[in-house]
Amino acid sequence: MADFETTYRAHVGKVASGDLKGALADMAPGAVPAVFEGVTVPGGDVSGVEVVATRVDGDRATGEAVYATPAGPIGLRSGWALVEGAWLADSLENFDA
Repeated sequence: MADFETTYRAHVGKVASGDLKGALADMAPGAVPAVFEGVTVPGGDVSGVEVVATRVDGDRATGEAVYATPAGPIGLRSGWALVEGAWLADSLENFDA
């Protein structure tokens, strides 16, 4: 089984570096594009990122990160499911950074 924190930190790095293809590959089939509806996500200009929390509860996990952008900080909380031994993101919401 993949370690969630390692998987999540790698995912956050992809988002911060603008690797959209890599970030989308971490998502559960069928989650895109609905997961992005009504959610503010960083564009390509991320000057820094901080993982503020990771939690695992059985086959569900949550990761929270704050991305520094020219428009201000963006807090993103993502929900993940353990699918056949791999963590895949399936939900996304903003939180106050």
